[in-house]
Amino acid sequence: MARKPKKLKQDASREAQTELLGEGPDTPGKSAGSTQKNPAPAAITEAHEVETEEPVADAGDIEEVPVEEVADSTEAEPDAAAEEAEPDVAAEEAQTADAVVGVEAPTEAAPVPAQDPESPSEPEVADMAASNQKAPEPDPSPVRFELVTEEGREVHVPPAGERLTRAKELVQGGRIAEAISLYREVLVENPANLKARNNLGVLYDETGQVDLALDQFEAAMQLEPENVEVLTNYGATLTAVAKYDAAEELLRRALRLSPESVSVRSTLGILHFRRGIYAQAELELRWVCEQDDTHGHAFYYRGEALNRLSRYDEARAVLERAIVLQPMNAKAYYSLGHLYDRAHLTEEAALMYEKSKELQRR
Repeated sequence: MARKPKKLKQDASREAQTELLGEGPDTPGKSAGSTQKNPAPAAITEAHEVETEEPVADAGDIEEVPVEEVADSTEAEPDAAAEEAEPDVAAEEAQTADAVVGVEAPTEAAPVPAQDPESPSEPEVADMAASNQKAPEPDPSPVRFELVTEEGREVHVPPAGERLTRAKELVQGGRIAEAISLYREVLVENPANLKARNNLGVLYDETGQVDLALDQFEAAMQLEPENVEVLTNYGATLTAVAKYDAAEELLRRALRLSPESVSVRSTLGILHFRRGIYAQAELELRWVCEQDDTHGHAFYYRGEALNRLSRYDEARAVLERAIVLQPMNAKAYYSLGHLYDRAHLTEEAALMYEKSKELQRR
């Protein structure tokens, strides 16, 4: 049965609560870091912890206990602390409201210990820690980065347009090494630049640095897994190193995304040729040549596929178009010379062989 609350004078109760909590409701300017020693808050906290282990009484049975009695009874009778240290009704209602909305009840800040005048302050410690951090390595390969996502989509920093344009001009001028350096600079500042990664991978592939090319394409695919251009370039490089299964998986994915892409289907046709599936290669590459009569790679590989299918006349006509589109392709000249020989066109064959040797010496 609840005891009848003892009546206190209002002023005396307010002073006692202020002394007990370290900051009364009428003293908002007092620092939370006060060093005033009061054991009473610990007593109240302990009372709350004990109270949660017993059934909660009805609101009408809650007993209001004088603050002085709470402090005294905590020291004198520790076994009865939960019974005598009941919080007032207003405090418990506020705590209950906080629990409903998922907000923890505010607790009193711990006293701030006296600081050694020789030891650095917290801001100084933070500055010292920041100054000791190592700067990230400027090498963009291999890539290890996290993307900021928004509703499942990557949010990319806008590309460094001027430098990308300059890199493209360097490639067109044959200054590949400078273009590679420029793309790497862009990626040091922004590892999520998709265009720089894809283009750098293409340049690495063209210069025979296949492992670096694969690193860049892998990173680009992590940025945008459904990018047809990245999937196609990645598949082409995997084909060049005879990783045919992985290459076909990527190219089939690209084909589903863009079934009428000349680039995808030409790369897939070359993959079939490399795997020795010449009929399938010729079929894909014939479609490409019909769509784009300036696609040098498609004409060359289609001619080679026709040659292996013993369709020599067709092969000779296709390769004659290939050397026009790719005048520096030594293999195309050699294959065409062989076809001229088969057709008993000795002079034409000799010219093709000589041109092939000349290009190989360069």
